[in-house]
Amino acid sequence: MDAAPWLELLNSDWHDYRGSGRREDRLDDPRWLEGYLGRWVPRPDRLDRRTARRALRDLRDAMRVIVDPLVCQQKARADDLARLNALFEKVPYVRRIEAAGGKLVLVEVPVGGPLEIALASIARSFAAKLAEADISRLKICQNKDCLWVFLDGSRNKSRRWCETTCGNLMKVRRFRQRRKRARKSA
Repeated sequence: MDAAPWLELLNSDWHDYRGSGRREDRLDDPRWLEGYLGRWVPRPDRLDRRTARRALRDLRDAMRVIVDPLVCQQKARADDLARLNALFEKVPYVRRIEAAGGKLVLVEVPVGGPLEIALASIARSFAAKLAEADISRLKICQNKDCLWVFLDGSRNKSRRWCETTCGNLMKVRRFRQRRKRARKSA
């Protein structure tokens, strides 16, 4: 999987790709949540886990309602984009000049609470990808039991599944359906 905080958060709403119908919100798994926060959030020890879980779930939902139409080559709705912009407005940045390694550097420092800074950082990575990347590479796995979001890195943008596991599973299912139809018609 491509390493990005927004992508990992979007795919934290896990569906059993094998078709059992089982679904798991990984934000409810304390080990998964700790790992996620440890990878992507500065100073995760300062966050209340219950509040963080709820806020991350809201952010995930806000990102998903933007992704779904984009994948279908439709425009994202203005009010859905406004949900992300509201996060950015809660965390302004202040510029400071600092000495680093013998030279002066201009840095942007977020101003806000730890949760707001974390959410804005994740949302920023999402917004930056949407603004800078080729949106036609943003896809949802065509395995109806999976629905993971992924970035298609193939040369001709033809990738249909999040991973080879889903691709192989779908190919086997199609093969078995064709075989079953062939037996019925024989």
